[in-house]
Amino acid sequence: MSNGANPDAMSESDFQLIMVSYGDGIIGNKKILNTLGLLTNAVFNYIRNNNTPAYSLNNILGQVYDYIYRPLTDEEKQNQASESLLSFMSLAPESEKHFNVKQ
Repeated sequence: MSNGANPDAMSESDFQLIMVSYGDGIIGNKKILNTLGLLTNAVFNYIRNNNTPAYSLNNILGQVYDYIYRPLTDEEKQNQASESLLSFMSLAPESEKHFNVKQ
């Protein structure tokens, strides 16, 4: 659009993509926030006392965490729980013969 094109001729989806790119790259600095959050998290966990709970990236980033890692929907949470349970159950010896998995 910077080369003189008509901004009114742009589709709504293209405009939305440009706005998201602008927000992520200039305003949000998503990668910088993520990198600095991970580094800060590692340093805080290194210097913390052994009796204190470990820091997580969510503790360091706060509200920005949901911007970088979108929250799971209820259906995605249910699927993740089912997959975790299935993985746990499959660790038992010869477990495959005791349950039927639909793929």
